Amino acid sequence: MHLEIISRKPKSVSKSGKTKPKIVFVHGICVGAWIWDEFYLPYFAKQGFEAHAVSLRGHGKSEGAAGMFTWNLFDYVNDLDRTIESLDDGPVVVVGHSLGGAVAQHWLALGRTRYRAAGAGLLASVPPWGLSYSAMRMATLYPNLFQEISRMLVMGTSSVNKEVMHEALFSKGTSEAVFNKFWRHLSNESVVASAQVQGFYPFAPLPWMSRAPVFVGGAADDLFIPRCEIERTANYYDTEPVIARKLAHSVMVDKNWENMAKPLLSWVKAL
Repeated sequence: MHLEIISRKPKSVSKSGKTKPKIVFVHGICVGAWIWDEFYLPYFAKQGFEAHAVSLRGHGKSEGAAGMFTWNLFDYVNDLDRTIESLDDGPVVVVGHSLGGAVAQHWLALGRTRYRAAGAGLLASVPPWGLSYSAMRMATLYPNLFQEISRMLVMGTSSVNKEVMHEALFSKGTSEAVFNKFWRHLSNESVVASAQVQGFYPFAPLPWMSRAPVFVGGAADDLFIPRCEIERTANYYDTEPVIARKLAHSVMVDKNWENMAKPLLSWVKAL
């Protein structure tokens, strides 16, 4: 199965002598590798890192759309493993957003290439115990958004109210043009994988398992993954959370994307 991988490499080789990890970015639901190429891939490449983004099967320009509604979380981990195996040897940092964060955590637990992990970054990620609390909170506080997300996962992105999603996914003041560019690229998502990340399927490494360091970042204005869940995720991985101001859930393409990218870059540099 062909997987789309978008890569951006630094223009010059580091003279420090230190081997820099390659960074592999994993997208969330209904998007693809393209979402990282707007800002994050060029940004990290400019800072001297090889930056790669994979479109999980059925997303972006990857094959597998016919089986979209049946793919499971381990299928996505296999896609991540294949992506890492396609790169030259050396340490790797996997950065996952939302559903991609669950993929990154499952990779830390079971991925066949996890021995190459220098670290993992979780951005507005599914918590280690799943989305059950976040979903109940959304249903209570933002019932219209909960309804639209539920409809999207079952009936596809074409059935969703765009205005509700615009307000939920992006920070205030994000232009209609930016949102429409994002919306045009959306694809459907696996119902199986979406159900697994509710918490019914144990995907995260256990706290006492030996693993690489983990960066945990959340968005201050995120209606999907609330601050309390970001803080609990950081506690689970024995680290301090980063809460990026003036950011909503779509941290990679929001107009304030650097508010998350900068602390992530500082963390990667310190590995």
